[in-house]
Amino acid sequence: MYIHEAIQSCTEEKPYIKRKKWGDLFGTTRATRIIPTSSPDGMIVDSRAAKGLCRGWQPTAEDLTADDWEIVG
Repeated sequence: MYIHEAIQSCTEEKPYIKRKKWGDLFGTTRATRIIPTSSPDGMIVDSRAAKGLCRGWQPTAEDLTADDWEIVG
């Protein structure tokens, strides 16, 4: 699905979105994922690489036009 569809499909049980292309970057079930918000913090990244939450995700043009977005818990 496209990013806007993934954001609209988020629920309390599945509040995150991620791209299938990102896969499982660290060999665990917890891959990099995005928390969409309407706050001044923008999109928040939950990534093992960052070891915590980071605000202000900066998508690439490919991220914005991709159709491999999915919602995750």
